Amino acid sequence: MNGGREPARGYGLALLARRDYSRQELVERLCRRGYSAAEAADAAAELVAERALSDERYAAERVRGRAAQGVGPVRIMVELRAKGVPAEIIAAALAPEEGAWGERAAAARAKRFGAVIPEDRRERARQARFLQGRGFRHEDIIFAVDAPQD
Repeated sequence: MNGGREPARGYGLALLARRDYSRQELVERLCRRGYSAAEAADAAAELVAERALSDERYAAERVRGRAAQGVGPVRIMVELRAKGVPAEIIAAALAPEEGAWGERAAAARAKRFGAVIPEDRRERARQARFLQGRGFRHEDIIFAVDAPQD
């Protein structure tokens, strides 16, 4: 028995009621709570079977949220990999946003630096480094730094 504490599945479900987790992230949280690795893995498998836990849903939600915060696809991809989401699920979650990254980079640049595109090469490089740190790809950065804003 588990010494009077709630089953791992129940605690996992309570966590999922607050926000989505990746499978790996949920297993880690359960292990930190004191459940054995086997209990945590079994609970995660049950929750996946019940469709309460889904890496696809987690990845899609995370992409939408981070993109709205002005974060680029490279950084989002790295964050999702760190949470244990498989590469094919990451690619599928990023696909619906594919055409919008240049516009998102331009919006992030304009929010931080204003709508005016600088003529000074040093300032353009500084803005490009900012966008690179945000996780935007080279072609999106070029679009954002060279495109005039409305």
